[in-house]
Amino acid sequence: MSGPRLFQPIEIGGLSLANRIVIAPMCQYSAVDGGMTDWHTIHLGHLALSGAGVLTIEATAVEPVGRDQLR
Repeated sequence: MSGPRLFQPIEIGGLSLANRIVIAPMCQYSAVDGGMTDWHTIHLGHLALSGAGVLTIEATAVEPVGRDQLR
């Protein structure tokens, strides 16, 4: 028995994934002046070790005016 497709590898374009689990972006509003903090390192590091095939990060903005649009 091969198991659920969710846990099977998949290739999308040239990207090979170990499974089909995707962690969606979560806007935690914990950045300081648009930059990541130690909190992000720990939080995203923990999620990266979860075994999901894809991890996406929260919204980012390269200019202060872009950060104002996210709130």
